[in-house]
Amino acid sequence: MNWEDVFKIITAVITSVGAAGVIIFGLSNWLGKVWASRILEREKNVLNKELEATKRELDVYKETYMRSHNDKIVIYRAVVDVVSKILSTFDSLQSGRTPIEQAAQAFDSFNEQRMQTYGYLAMLAPQSAMDAHDNFIDHLIKISGNEVSYEWAEVRGLAIKFINEVRIDIGIDKTPISYNGDM
Repeated sequence: MNWEDVFKIITAVITSVGAAGVIIFGLSNWLGKVWASRILEREKNVLNKELEATKRELDVYKETYMRSHNDKIVIYRAVVDVVSKILSTFDSLQSGRTPIEQAAQAFDSFNEQRMQTYGYLAMLAPQSAMDAHDNFIDHLIKISGNEVSYEWAEVRGLAIKFINEVRIDIGIDKTPISYNGDM
């Protein structure tokens, strides 16, 4: 055996192994793509299911939040309505346009409505809004009982403190408002 025969044998072995290697590589590449595709499809299905579940949870949370937010707005508006009526009565009484008997009836109505709105507020409002509301309403009750005099600037200040707490709670704007008029 000479060197030429040895090279022919080595070349034949490399060629046969190389051809088989190419076939094996091609099959393994194809099989890898099939497996990867199946695994990817399975993972995609799992992730889609999780995404749909998360979307449903988010929709439930959003609906609950919006309902609560709208309830707060309705309750805060009711408080403003109740308070504005008694403040109107105080103004009318102070100017002499309303007799004391009519003012007493207005206060009785205010008293009933303030108890209702307090219960509604206590269900949804944060403590800071409740505290501002309590200070405001307590002052109005003291005015109606002649414990303190009706000073519009003081009442307005307490009202603005309450309104600022409401604005923070419902997220309209967290910067406080102030009265910048002349009265």
